[in-house]
Amino acid sequence: MVEHILEYNNDFQIQNIDNDLSDGNELSYHHKVHSIFEYYDWDEIIKIIDHMNSKANMTFVAREIAQVQKENILSMRRYLKKEKLIMRASYEGYSFHTYLAKEFQEKASNYIQQSGIYQFINEIDIKNSTISHNCLNNIIQEVETTLNQLLYSKSINYYQYVFMDPKRIHIQLNYLHFVPDTSEKGDPLQPIIICKNGPTFNIALYLNRILWRIFNQVTGCQKFNNSDNLVHTLEQYANNNFLDETTLFVAFNINDICNQFSHENVIKTLTKFLHIYWSDIEKNVEGLRAETIVELVWLVLKNQYFVYDNKLYQQVHGGASGSLLTIPLACIYLFYGQCSCFIYTLVKNRNELFGRFRDDFFLTWSDSKDQLEILMNEVMVKQEQSPTILPLKIMIGTTINRLDLQLTNENGHLITKIYHDPDKDEYELPNKYDYYTNRPSSLLKAALKHAIRCCSKEVDFQKERQHIELCYLIRGFSLDFIAQCVEEFYKEFDVNLDNDHLFITIPYDTLRQRVIKMYENEIALKKQQEISSKNILRVPYPENFNDPSANNDLFNAIEIEFVPCSQTPLTINDYLVEKRPLLYELFEEPEQLEQQSEENKQIKEEYEQESLEFFLAADQYDQNYFQYLATLTSPQPIDRKEYNSQDFSTEHLQTFEQSQQREFHAQHSLAESLQYLRFNDQQTDSDLDTMKF
Repeated sequence: MVEHILEYNNDFQIQNIDNDLSDGNELSYHHKVHSIFEYYDWDEIIKIIDHMNSKANMTFVAREIAQVQKENILSMRRYLKKEKLIMRASYEGYSFHTYLAKEFQEKASNYIQQSGIYQFINEIDIKNSTISHNCLNNIIQEVETTLNQLLYSKSINYYQYVFMDPKRIHIQLNYLHFVPDTSEKGDPLQPIIICKNGPTFNIALYLNRILWRIFNQVTGCQKFNNSDNLVHTLEQYANNNFLDETTLFVAFNINDICNQFSHENVIKTLTKFLHIYWSDIEKNVEGLRAETIVELVWLVLKNQYFVYDNKLYQQVHGGASGSLLTIPLACIYLFYGQCSCFIYTLVKNRNELFGRFRDDFFLTWSDSKDQLEILMNEVMVKQEQSPTILPLKIMIGTTINRLDLQLTNENGHLITKIYHDPDKDEYELPNKYDYYTNRPSSLLKAALKHAIRCCSKEVDFQKERQHIELCYLIRGFSLDFIAQCVEEFYKEFDVNLDNDHLFITIPYDTLRQRVIKMYENEIALKKQQEISSKNILRVPYPENFNDPSANNDLFNAIEIEFVPCSQTPLTINDYLVEKRPLLYELFEEPEQLEQQSEENKQIKEEYEQESLEFFLAADQYDQNYFQYLATLTSPQPIDRKEYNSQDFSTEHLQTFEQSQQREFHAQHSLAESLQYLRFNDQQTDSDLDTMKF
């Protein structure tokens, strides 16, 4: 399983600060990179593997299991290297596939040359590494200059400035790798661009929420977080009597549009879209002007540089797959850049369901199939650009397969169940659940809960349960282990079983409602915890950190709750799939980084005692905004009169900068946080004094 998490590899489990929470589940696991890879090249991962079974507090059994896993991973890596193979996870599935490295590389090179999406800039090597370094520095300077100018002209406020400003300490160039789409004939490649630490990522993150908010407001589009969410929404739709005998299900994917849209055309479409709906959406753009939104979007699109195969490229069509701006821009381009008849018809009938999961769209349609096909064809008929975007592949019918679901309208009755595509990973059990499911027993029970939430009929659930059990048997788990997990799952919901694991106390519908109710309660509790934790600053600390309660002089001025570091384990995919270029190709000049590291080391002792002054200096106004940023909730519209009266003096800007640094502190170990705070405090005066507009 691609996402199968090894149970005993937590020797190097460190806090994974990678914007996973802030991306809102918009990015696939292909775009997720563990933060430990910020410090290791591919060949150096062997150091992590060597320590898998050497944790001091491991039990004998845990150490033995970790040793077996370590030997298996090392054996697989040696085999891949000896046979000159590379391993890749499938684009939409969860299994691994091996290819001859030379053939895969040729296939990737052909894609780059023939797609017309990318423009070659220059070769990169040790002697010519300044190519990528200069490119990164130029982008950072352009971003900083643009944000400074917008701040000075009051086109953005300082809170927006701080949110979008790139943090140089972690900035790196984007990079590209490819994965095979095994659902298509010939396993065509799909480009995956990692942008999480790119210089424009913060701008894309900020604009992503604004564009989705106004697009959803205008179109009524809903966001599905997963297939469970889609089933739940569809059942509510049916319960409201909107599902009749003739209702059709419609699904399509806009990945090709995301990869190939014209930058000029999408800017024109966005400008037109904002102009048409400005009076309706003005309250939801957080005080930004339409021209400011367009300028920032263009800033992101024109700086889509990345590294691949020791070469520097620029993406000149479409959006980077790892950019949070790509899908909303493609949606606006699709529905408002060509013919708007389809979206106008859909918006007019608010009884229809219209939603998406990432770039997969789903809707219900109660009119004729012919009318729908005419409207959808008109969406693309006026498309004029190079490279040419192929027509959408639209799935229409009373039964369709989408995500891992089969959805059926049986004479006005909704039937849902799990669907396994035989062309993808029919016997793969994906770990698409939370990280608490890293133990096999927890994963099995999570899979059963997912099956119950998605299967409206008991017979379909029983088939899926048998499929799950078969997947575990194939992977060597015993029948006793599987039976015990299934029994524990049923007992969790007060269901007694006979020897054949059949229900004997409650009907399936009752069990299903209990599972759904628990799911809803967990979501509500999570939201409540996020709200209640607004006023608490949690400082993660490493295992070897001295007892924090003994440092009274350091902490008596502020209330701090110490919690263990959040540990995100590495996956099999991390150990076996090489996808990132060498570090020197992505970051600023190594000499600059070494100099900065040495300077930080020299002042470490000095600032450890002084750093807490940052927390006490921030005024209440800044504290409230920090709470807002930390929870990543949707901001309230900015009052223009209040905004114009804000203090943009140097003293106020410094104070707010300090409050923003508390966010960084809350996500890092204490020593690293203090180092960052002190270093940036020294930069504040000079940065503000030399700010050019």
